[in-house]
Amino acid sequence: MSFPHFRISGTAFERGQQLGRLAKQQIIHNIETYKVLFWEMAKVKWDAARAHSAQYISWIERYDAEILEEIRGISHGAELDLLDLIVLNARSEIITNLAGKDVPADGCTSMAAVPEITTGQEMLLGQNWDWNNRIKPGMIVLEIDQAPRPTILMVTEAGIVGKIGMNSAGVGVCLNFLGTTERQMGVPIHIVLRGILNSHTLPQAIGQVARLTRGTSANYLIAHKEGEVVDVETTPSNYDVLYPDNGWLVHANHFIGPRSILIEDTARIMSPDSHLRQGRASKLLARYGNGVDTTAFKHIFSDHGAYPDGICRHGETQPVDLGRPMISSTVFSIVMNLSEGTFELSGGQPCTEAYAKYGFSAVE
Repeated sequence: MSFPHFRISGTAFERGQQLGRLAKQQIIHNIETYKVLFWEMAKVKWDAARAHSAQYISWIERYDAEILEEIRGISHGAELDLLDLIVLNARSEIITNLAGKDVPADGCTSMAAVPEITTGQEMLLGQNWDWNNRIKPGMIVLEIDQAPRPTILMVTEAGIVGKIGMNSAGVGVCLNFLGTTERQMGVPIHIVLRGILNSHTLPQAIGQVARLTRGTSANYLIAHKEGEVVDVETTPSNYDVLYPDNGWLVHANHFIGPRSILIEDTARIMSPDSHLRQGRASKLLARYGNGVDTTAFKHIFSDHGAYPDGICRHGETQPVDLGRPMISSTVFSIVMNLSEGTFELSGGQPCTEAYAKYGFSAVE
């Protein structure tokens, strides 16, 4: 399936207002879906989520007041209360921090390959984004013209201002949820993603991750069209940066950095398939040697090893069981060519859904 494609421009508030009007149906769908998911997964009621989310307003404003102004614009354009939009943008933190126990969150398998090992000497970045299939009608492709900041082209849950994608300066980012026992207030990870996509350079993007306490743990695989890639593993209060030794990086949903042994990693318990996805994607990518291309990425993202909980996830086909604590499916698959400034997107499992190509309609 294809996701609705919107383009917004103007001041921060104007951009948000445009999106609120254009994607009101999808935003309402996401709010209604998370009302159900919060309760099913964490026994968190929407009123409690709204009350908790108010604490993130000051963190978002401190991180970047323009981002908060865009969220205000979305709430105005969609005729929805601001706290409903704050809940969406802090939904990972809310489900992590309000749950009485560790709960599963969105996972994925991310990969990057630098020009030295790609057939067209291009910087490639991509992932399968795995989550509950009920969110799919709320997904959109969004282009944000926000000069003098870079134009953004991303795939997101409507109403969430930062997600997976790239910008006109050549920066691209993928996300993997991670989990620890550390609980702190901080900047929501989707706000951090927007900060990365607001960046002109790779060092600036790393700085956007590192500069303030984060609201929960996450992994950010960040690349630039110049041909460099880094992986930033984070807890709320600390982070590690990994650099590719052999021209590629793969990341799933557990910590792999040199300090990982010191971290109480909870996501790997809720996503025991993470280890196999990490290893299998690494093995498959390594087989291509210096012949990696977008077709190779698509082939790996369609892999069914350990079905239904492999790289191409079909978790909806089997119920939760002992040792299998969550159901998630591949909601979309994306392959970015940062050198070219385009991405290919499969709206659903890539084994059955064709990829469609997207590019910037206007680049500074």
